[in-house]
Amino acid sequence: MSMITLRGIYGREMFETWYTMSVLLEGGLDLSPVITGRYPFQEFEAAFADAADARCGKVILDWTS
Repeated sequence: MSMITLRGIYGREMFETWYTMSVLLEGGLDLSPVITGRYPFQEFEAAFADAADARCGKVILDWTS
């Protein structure tokens, strides 16, 4: 028999996570090494290919341009 445990998230935990992360960032946590690709949204196909390659961290689509 296989068993699986699903854990959801609800509002209070979500806000606690945001608070914890903001404290870490204000304390100087540098996340830049985690972001391995930045693409303008028009290059979404290249961004998705980068993410699908599974040899990357976070891939960012920039919607400001």
